[in-house]
Amino acid sequence: MQLTLPASTYKGFRALRAQAALFERVRGFDRCMRKLLGAADEPPPLAAVAELYAHWGDPPTQGTENFLRSCLAEAGRAEGPIVQCGASLLTLVLGGLCSSGEKTRQLWCLEHDSHWANVMRSWITQYRIGSAHVITSRARMFDGYVWYGVDTQRLAQGISLILCEGARTTPQGIIGALNRLGGRLGTEFTVLARGVSRGDDLRELKTWAELQRASCVVVDRQEGFVKLSRRTGPA
Repeated sequence: MQLTLPASTYKGFRALRAQAALFERVRGFDRCMRKLLGAADEPPPLAAVAELYAHWGDPPTQGTENFLRSCLAEAGRAEGPIVQCGASLLTLVLGGLCSSGEKTRQLWCLEHDSHWANVMRSWITQYRIGSAHVITSRARMFDGYVWYGVDTQRLAQGISLILCEGARTTPQGIIGALNRLGGRLGTEFTVLARGVSRGDDLRELKTWAELQRASCVVVDRQEGFVKLSRRTGPA
């Protein structure tokens, strides 16, 4: 005799399994996050960060890994403030890195979605990441580009690192970042941008770099990953 259960029972079983899977993800994320926050003043291993992203529900691809690895390395070397265009899990990771060790670095993250900004602030508060700050700023149309309408005077001077991942920011975000923040960059700086797909944008970046006596390198053409940097000391 075969036992046939009501459809509502099977639905309940599926709901329980989904809840159990979500619980395991949340527990795994919390474990990874606390482990990263307890690390020394150096970039965490990419494998550990990839595991965190997997628990978050957004495992990095090969293309995003290259950008993520560069962000971690440059943030570890940064001597001054860091500006991130668009809040994401990277905000928590870099905020934790800035909070550890002897270096006094601050991460300023710009986000146009007020709800998402509040969500990120709740995570920052939960994990006591005192070096990360999320500024809510709506998108605004400037002369030829869209960027955050933030009063840049609210941001620190001597910015040493700007991170701009196109998928998480406004259109032409890197152009806006340089136009709006260029005057607040430090003597030495690095700008990492992903999602630069238009030839006109790339030419504009190269022209800007030449005027700033900085280098402009296309790290990954398929991903539109570009790095701009200026160094005054020995290489």
